[in-house]
Amino acid sequence: MAHIKVTKGLDIPIEGKPEGNILQLIPSGAASPLAAPSHLALDLTPYEETKFHLLAKVGDLVKRGQPLVEDKDFLGRMFVSPAGGTVKEIRRGLKRRLLDIVIEVSKTEEIEQNPPVDLSKIDREELLGTLERGGLMAHMRQRPFNLLANPQKIPRSIFVKAIESVPLTPPAEMQVQGQESAFQYGLEALARLTTGKVHLVHRKGTSCRAFLDAKNVVIHTVEGPHPAGNVSLHIQEIDPIRSPEDVIWTLNAHDVVAMGHFLKTGTYYVDRVISIAGPGILEGMTGYFRVREGYPISVLISGRLKKGLVRLISGDVLMGRKVDSGDFLGYYDYGVCAVPENLTRQFLSFMRLGTDEFTASGAYLSGHFDNTRREYAFTTNQHGEHRFFIDSSLYDRVMPLDVETMPLVKAILAEDYDLAAELGLLEVDGEDFALPTFVCPSKMEMVDIVKRGLKRYATDTLK
Repeated sequence: MAHIKVTKGLDIPIEGKPEGNILQLIPSGAASPLAAPSHLALDLTPYEETKFHLLAKVGDLVKRGQPLVEDKDFLGRMFVSPAGGTVKEIRRGLKRRLLDIVIEVSKTEEIEQNPPVDLSKIDREELLGTLERGGLMAHMRQRPFNLLANPQKIPRSIFVKAIESVPLTPPAEMQVQGQESAFQYGLEALARLTTGKVHLVHRKGTSCRAFLDAKNVVIHTVEGPHPAGNVSLHIQEIDPIRSPEDVIWTLNAHDVVAMGHFLKTGTYYVDRVISIAGPGILEGMTGYFRVREGYPISVLISGRLKKGLVRLISGDVLMGRKVDSGDFLGYYDYGVCAVPENLTRQFLSFMRLGTDEFTASGAYLSGHFDNTRREYAFTTNQHGEHRFFIDSSLYDRVMPLDVETMPLVKAILAEDYDLAAELGLLEVDGEDFALPTFVCPSKMEMVDIVKRGLKRYATDTLK
C-alpha cells in the first residue's frame, strides 16, 4: 500500500461548483424521474483512430445493450446501444468518420439479456470474450499511449481510479452509491484479467466502504490538489512505465460498476452520476444528477443557462470538448459545464492592478495574495496570445509528475521522439498537461501537443 501526497498542483477556484446530494433529472414533459429522454446517443468521438464496422442502419429497431458497431482491428470488441428503440440518425464527420448513433427511445425499451457470469467457473479468455461482446472492453484504456486496451496482451497490472480531482466533477464515491456489490464483483473480474495486481487508488479520508473494504486489490491513498486524481501520477508512484512493452490497463470507479453489473445481471449498465456546473449556470441550478449514458445536452441545460453567449462543454472545464445543444453527453464524460463566452479584450488590461482577476503567475495584484480562497467567474477569454516559451518554473509548480514539462513539449515539437521518450513521454497523457496549459503565459496548447506526440510515437512504435 502506498500513500501519495501531492504538493504541486492547483485546485482552480471557479464559480458554479455543484453541491448537495444526487438528484434524478426529469426530462421535459416526462411524468417520472425514471423516464428516459426521447433520444439518446452512442458517442464515438473519442475513438478517432478506431476503424468501425457498422452493425445497424437508420430505421433499425435495437435493444439496450445491443452491439451497434464493432472494432475492425479487434473483431468481437463491440460498442453497444445506450437505449432500446429506433436508430434515428448516424452522424459522421470528416472522411465519414463515425461520431454519434442517435437512438429514438421506445416507450417500452427492450433490453439485450446475456447470461450472468459465475467468475469461479470461467477462464480468462471466456471472460474477455464476454466483456468484449457486452461492450465493456470499450471502457478500458491502456498505457502507455492511452489507447483502447488490447485484449491480446495481458496487462502486468490494472489501475482503478477511485478519485476525481478535476474541477466541477462528481466525486468517485457517487458513482458507486447503491452499486457496492457490483463494484466489488467488477474488481474480482479485473483480478482475473491480469497476472499482476489490481491497484485501487482513492482519496485519503474517504468514508466510502466500497473503497475502504475492497477485496482482491491493493488499496492506495492520495491527497492534495488536482492533478491528484490523474492516473499517470498513480502509475508513476506505484508501478512506473519504462518501455512501450510495460502494458497497464486503466479504468475508473464507474467503469468497474458497469463491468460488475453486466457480469452479475447480464444487462448493460447505462446509469451514471454527472455534474451540471460552471459560471454560466444560473445560481441554484447546479448540482449532481443521475442520468443515462448518451444524454442529450439540450435536456441537461434546459432552464439553467445565464443570459448571453455561453460555451457548453461536455466533460470537465480542462479536458472537455465544446458542444452545442443538439449534441449528446460524451462516452467518457461525467459532467456538462457552461462558461460565458468573452470575445472582447479589456483595454490596457496589462496596466491594471487586477485585484479581481485570477493569476497563477503573479501578473496581477491578486496573485500576491492567496487568490484561491475566493471563486472567480472565468470566461473563455485567455487574456493573451500565442508567443514563445517564457518561464518553465511556472509549469513545474503545477506538475507533480517526475517529468520536465518544457523540455518534453519542445522535444515533441521538434519530433525528436527518442529524446521525448527519455524525458517521460511514455509516462504521460494529454490530461497531465491541462494545468500547465491553463497557467501558461505563452498560451501554448500543451495538451494538444502531447496528444499528437503520443499518437505519432504510438504509430511508429506499435507497427
